Formats: sequence, structure tokens, C-alpha cells
Amino acid sequence: MSATKLVFSSLPASTLTTPSFLVGREAEDLEQAVANRVRERAQLLFEQSLGAPGNDEANWLRAESDILRTNIEVRESGTWLSLRAAIPDASGQGMQIVVKPRCVLVRATQIKNEPSTRQDQDEIFLVANLPVEVDPPSAAASFRDHNLLLMIKKAQPGKALE
Repeated sequence: MSATKLVFSSLPASTLTTPSFLVGREAEDLEQAVANRVRERAQLLFEQSLGAPGNDEANWLRAESDILRTNIEVRESGTWLSLRAAIPDASGQGMQIVVKPRCVLVRATQIKNEPSTRQDQDEIFLVANLPVEVDPPSAAASFRDHNLLLMIKKAQPGKALE
């Protein structure tokens, strides 16, 4: 009896991972870690400018743009928001998401391949400010083929949000 052959067996298998959602203290810790990264980057920019006064806001905004990616596409459809982000340099393993009523924060692991074939890992942070309030517990996410898909139900008027 011969073994079954797959027609497309030479193609890489699509990998699907389910990111984890952080709430409470874990969410606060991630938000604090991001704020610390931005603060450290802003301090470095200040030091690189030899301590020139008056650039605090510019340094902070540049630090945010250096640390936070904002390439999340947000679409409204009926009672749902759909968020999509291509993250070609990310691994889905260990991806974490914080959903607030007006904001989404994502942490992913970045994989860098160097000529030495050694892999270095670093963190990627994505942020999206939402056009409407959402219901954080309704969020569902998947990460497949370096694309993040996040669905969140819009908040109902008059409903208390966390």
C-alpha cells in the first residue's frame, strides 16, 4: 500500500496562533512597560541633543513613533470593529493584547535573522486609538501568516465600561 501524497506538500503550512488578552494588573504592567520604553527613548534623544532645552514634546513624540507602530487598520461594520495589522517581522508566539474602551495595545515578539543564522528577539508594540468605544471582553483575535485580525464589539450606549 502506498503512502498518501499531499498535492501541495512543498508549501509551508499556514500557522495560526491565538494571542492572549491581558486584563487587570497584567494589562497595567504592559502599559507601564511601554511607557517606560518611551520615557527611556525620550531621555536618550534628550541626551543626544546635548541636553538642549525646549525639545521635551518633540523628543517624546519622536520616542513614541520610534517605539510604537500605528499600522493597524480599523474598520467599522455594524456593531463590530475590525482591526487588521500586517506584522511581517513578528512571531505569533506569546503575542499579548490589551483592549481598553478607546484603545488597543499589542505586544509581539520580533524575529531578526542575521547572517550568522543567530536569531535575536525583540519586542514590537502596536497601538490603535479607536474611533468609538468598544466592549473589551467581547474581543477575539487570531494571528496567521504574519497578519493580526482583531474583532471587538462596539459598546452599547449607556453600558458601563471597564
